[in-house]
Amino acid sequence: MNHYTPLKITVRVVVYSLFILGLAEIVMLDAMFPLVDGYFGEISRTEFSQEFILLLLVIFYMLLGNWHRPIKPVSTIIALFLLISLIRELNFLISTWWIYPVLPVLAVIFWLVWRDFSKLRKATMEFFAQPASVWFFSGILVTFVFSRLMGRSKFWLLMYDESNYRMAKAAVEESIELMGYGLMLLSAVEFALVYFFGKKRDE
Repeated sequence: MNHYTPLKITVRVVVYSLFILGLAEIVMLDAMFPLVDGYFGEISRTEFSQEFILLLLVIFYMLLGNWHRPIKPVSTIIALFLLISLIRELNFLISTWWIYPVLPVLAVIFWLVWRDFSKLRKATMEFFAQPASVWFFSGILVTFVFSRLMGRSKFWLLMYDESNYRMAKAAVEESIELMGYGLMLLSAVEFALVYFFGKKRDE
């Protein structure tokens, strides 16, 4: 099944653009009507959206390996990595104690790498052979690399003083992070088109 006809690409551009617009509007709402935690704090629409997307991603990548067994060793590890990210995002509920639920998840990841080591090479090649993996890898770079770099205090202190830089810093860092998670969610949609809907049509 060809998912890359001109019509389907056009539909994707429109739908995905509307999705990105929605993410930007969530950030705008936080700027216009901040919640009780203030601008872009732990209790904000932007943070809640990040956590909701992460939850969807954890569930999706857990299921993805069942839809296409050859990539299960990789998709399961990705799901667990995203679960760690979700736990970290929820740190406002358990403060510094978030590291303790993370440790058993890390242990499971190491165990899976050991157990499935012989399958990982082929599974990784299969996973990253799909165009959808580009969306996922882009989201990883945006969320875990670029947003962190843009959130460096020393960068914002070049333009603002100590008393007023934090709001701009938080807005930019959190909005870029949300964008990265959004890209990863689009990767899930693309993988679903290939491994679920495409497979159903072929059958």
